[in-house]
Amino acid sequence: MTRSFGILPALCLAAIPCLANAHHSWRTDYEGGEEVTVNAVVTSAVFRNPHLSVNVEITNDAGDPEAWLIEWRGQRRGDGEPPVQYDLGPGDEVVIAGRIARDPSRKRIQMRSLARPADGMTIETRNRDERNPRG
Repeated sequence: MTRSFGILPALCLAAIPCLANAHHSWRTDYEGGEEVTVNAVVTSAVFRNPHLSVNVEITNDAGDPEAWLIEWRGQRRGDGEPPVQYDLGPGDEVVIAGRIARDPSRKRIQMRSLARPADGMTIETRNRDERNPRG
């Protein structure tokens, strides 16, 4: 019985790296990443804190479609309220400006702006790094 009590703390400690990776640092992931503007097609959208995100398909230089994650900080409307919701859905053609992840193989962009030319809808964000140098 004593052995089983030693296993539980070991399992909890082993889970820490997984939990730490679930909420990443903007600076760690994006600082030094290339600034880009890309055309994309929305495949799905998730609007919940701590990060709002849109999954998109971007055509690479070879003409092949690639799945990318576009993310930005959640925007709370007040204490305990859900983040702002946006009218974006599968099939929407959008233009995204932002920074590619420092490791481009991760296929992620920290969004600065997103525009849907079909109706002029735009989302602009100012990331924490721009307001506070300490991130």
